[in-house]
Amino acid sequence: MKVLPALLVAMAALAVLLTGATPAAAQAISGAITGPTALAPGQVAAYNLTLTGEPEGADVNYTVTYWITGTNVMGGAPLQSAPGRASGDRTAYAFNITAPPQDQAITLVVSVGARSTTGFENTTVEYAITVVTPIVLSATFHNASSTAAVNVTVRFYVDNLLVGATKIKRVDPNADVTVTFNYLPVGLGPGPHTVRVEADLDNNGVIDASKGEVVVSDLFYRETPGLSPGWTFLIGVAAFIPVFLGVVALRRRGQT
Repeated sequence: MKVLPALLVAMAALAVLLTGATPAAAQAISGAITGPTALAPGQVAAYNLTLTGEPEGADVNYTVTYWITGTNVMGGAPLQSAPGRASGDRTAYAFNITAPPQDQAITLVVSVGARSTTGFENTTVEYAITVVTPIVLSATFHNASSTAAVNVTVRFYVDNLLVGATKIKRVDPNADVTVTFNYLPVGLGPGPHTVRVEADLDNNGVIDASKGEVVVSDLFYRETPGLSPGWTFLIGVAAFIPVFLGVVALRRRGQT
């Protein structure tokens, strides 16, 4: 008879444990945005939103509202007065924004609501974007050989940092090809800067002069006023770099 109270206590304790573990606790909803951190004025770019967490209950439906804010976002889209919208039961969303025409720092704001049969969660996610006028880097390549060069990798460096790459599909014998790259100078201070261009014929990341691969450098000077909540870059530098690309007796797959 003395065992019964102990058994009841043990059963009660087990019931408490089960009661605390059984219900599915609601998870606070959160979101993460991925996409370019810098845009040229007027550029249209795609961004992705990934959601985690949801309210307790079944049949969760999400509503997503997004817009840009900044010092002067007129001309950009969407704006808070006419935001973009999306909804559904998925946890990933993709949408486009258009940068305003003025150089400035803007913020992509995304408001998310998640409603289930028994609960509701909401959150706001922000993503910083710099709108900056690009500097156009240009390089002209001359093929001085009798053999065509194809699929040439061209890499652009500013102050020894790789800022972009492109490919020349084909340079015919004794022909010229010009390639350009729009460099977004985020954080680039005033004063002189170096730009370097590499032409990599076999795309192995190593420049070998004996194969006709070349590296050239030049300088450009950037002037800008002090930064302020409405700063603007007063620059449109074009660094024109003549490059003479000699393709020696190089035979490789894809060449004619």
